[in-house]
This record gives sequence, C-alpha cells and structure tokens, in this order.
Amino acid sequence: MVPLDVAATWTRMLSVSAGACAAAGAPGPATRLRGRPPDPAGGPWLAIFDFQPLTRAERQSLERWLRDRAEPLLMVRNVLLATPIAQDVFIELTPQALAAMPEGWRDAPRPILFFAPAGRSAPERRRQYLDALSRLRIPLASAGSELWAVRDFDADLMVALARLSAAGERAAFRAALDPGQTRLFDQQLPAVEAALLDDLVGARDEEDEVALDLASLSALHPAAHPLSLFAAVERAHNRRRPETARTQFSARTLEARLSARGYPERIRDCTDEFAARAPLLLPAELQRVFEAADLLAPDPA
Repeated sequence: MVPLDVAATWTRMLSVSAGACAAAGAPGPATRLRGRPPDPAGGPWLAIFDFQPLTRAERQSLERWLRDRAEPLLMVRNVLLATPIAQDVFIELTPQALAAMPEGWRDAPRPILFFAPAGRSAPERRRQYLDALSRLRIPLASAGSELWAVRDFDADLMVALARLSAAGERAAFRAALDPGQTRLFDQQLPAVEAALLDDLVGARDEEDEVALDLASLSALHPAAHPLSLFAAVERAHNRRRPETARTQFSARTLEARLSARGYPERIRDCTDEFAARAPLLLPAELQRVFEAADLLAPDPA
C-alpha cells in the first residue's frame, strides 16, 4: 500500500469541508432544484460505482469502506447500492441493499446513477453503460433508460477517507501532521466524510452553468424528473462545445445520437412567449434554457 500524501490529502480535506465539491455532474436524489425540494417519496435511486479505472489496492480499500461504513449512510440519503463494477457492466444489488429494498421497488423503472472516478474514465466507458442498460430486460431499468446519468466523484479523496477509517492508518496520518493541526484533524475527518457522501447524492449546491440552467428549467417544468431535466440541459450545452469537450453523460443525449439526431442540430431562437415566462434570465441563459425546454419531453400527465 502506497503511503498517503499527507500534505495533499489534508489540503483537499480542508477544501471540501470549506465547500469545495467532491462529486459533480448529473443531479442526485438529494439535489434541491428550484421549484421543489427532493422527493424521497419516489423511492430510493440505484447507485453503481465504477471501479474499472482504479488500482487493485484502491478497489480493495473502497469496497471494504463502502460495505462496512458508507453504504448504510448512503441508504439514509435515499440511495441503494449495486455491487461495484470493474470490467463488465451489470446490476446486482448488494446484500444490504436487498435487505433494505422497499417492497415492489425493483418491479418498476428507477433512476440510476453511475459514479465514475473523475478524470480517469474514457468516453468509451460511458457508452458501455448505455449498452449494458439497453440489454437489460428487468423492470428496474426497462422503459426507464432516460432516467440514468453519470456523476463523477473524487476518487483520491474517497480512497484517502476509506484508508483513514482504519485506526492504524488514521494514527499514522495524524502523527505526520503538524501538532497544532491534530485537534482540527479529529474534528474535520467526520465532517469531510459527511460532505463527500452529501456530494455523491447532490445535497450540497453546485454553482456551474449547467446547475444554474438546470434550476431555471426546473422552475419552468416542476413535474419533470431531475435526470430528464439534466439530459435536456446537458444537450443544450453540448451544442456549444467542440466535439472533444462534449460530455454526453446522460441516456437521453446518447439516445439522441444513436437515433441519428446528432450534431449539428437545428436550433430555434427563443420565442417571445418563452421569454415572458422567464423574465429574470440573461439573454445567453435564456437561449440555452429555451433550447433545453424545447428538447425536454412533455411532462407526464
């Protein structure tokens, strides 16, 4: 096991406890969208960690930490875990998830989040998610492929927290700190763990352009599912990005490409009627949100 970089890990822990994000991307079940709070009554979401880009030692640390420490804390955050994937993409609930699964939960389509290590996954891996879900014939995923997306997590921080959950590693890390920082470390460790878990499920606010447009679109379409909203916003943003920078993390975006509705797409100018519905948006924001609303499927009756 490679020793933890104490200075880098401690700096990252302090930044996350001060508000820096430890996971980002598609909204999670605790994302607070403008117009409505999270809706736990809809049942838990399914989360699948992708460990393919990680080393064997990292996987072992995270699997142990997820099983013994993090999984119960994610359950109370409205998430059930599948067994982490490494090579093939498949869905198999963990024993704890099976025991906690509400009656009838797997008999209908459910929102699915893939957690991918930020900066380590190749674009081809994202396509494998969709291919695997498209092949499934279980109610959990069938007819609900638009309700999945990818949320990136800080793998280095998560591995560090997993290792610091062991008493020996924690003591060695604490001893390597400046003596004046040890009391702060004792206070910050549980706070950083809570912040990381909250970021995984989207409980802490994000401030990038996609998140802000997502909140604006949600206010105009309060009945739409957060992942459907995200897919439309993401696609509107992708129109403005060079091909190498397009994220294409959500099923609806991928389905659009697979069905030949690719780029470039015909873009309509924002109408006066739509502008009257969103008078507080700046012109550039208004056009993006209009395009996302144009792409959004009709709200369910």
